Amino acid sequence: MNYEAEALATTLKSARERKGLSQRDLSALAGVPQSHISKIETAGVDLRISSLAALANALDLEITLVPRKAVPAVKSISRSAAVAPTAQPDVVKHIASISKQMSNVKNLSVDQSVLQDVQRQFNDLQQYQNLIRDSAMLSSIRDALKAANDVGGIDALRQAASQMARLRNDLVHLDIKPSNLPRRAYQLDGDDDA
Repeated sequence: MNYEAEALATTLKSARERKGLSQRDLSALAGVPQSHISKIETAGVDLRISSLAALANALDLEITLVPRKAVPAVKSISRSAAVAPTAQPDVVKHIASISKQMSNVKNLSVDQSVLQDVQRQFNDLQQYQNLIRDSAMLSSIRDALKAANDVGGIDALRQAASQMARLRNDLVHLDIKPSNLPRRAYQLDGDDDA
């Protein structure tokens, strides 16, 4: 078996495992017999285009022919897309603590529009928790929500909503300077070296 077939087999197996599928599950999704999937993953059989297309579709992958010169760029992009950052454990703890505080805040007798704003800001912030690297702001948000729960203060709720919005905006607009990025390992024809 050649290197390309082995690499393809490894890619398909890794994609199946990332999705948490057994060979039997993938068989049901793709309509390819489980025994054939086993042989494909061990590079023990020549893979037919029809089987590859069915497996790729079931694994949310695309089959594309790429010009040889562009292969390094495509591989780099594929690697970066496959590895999404995960939330740090202390950030997950803080978000859980804030979530608990949010449950208590819902019981306060304050203006519903303020409660809705705080909930919306928290929902938005949760979407970006995997980008948070410093949990100090989360501690401050949790403290503001605790103060709102303790004294029923609408000002503390507004402060928490403002802090959540500020943190979320900072995360959305992360300033990634070219000097912070790794140097490219490839250059396509026509690229300017700026």
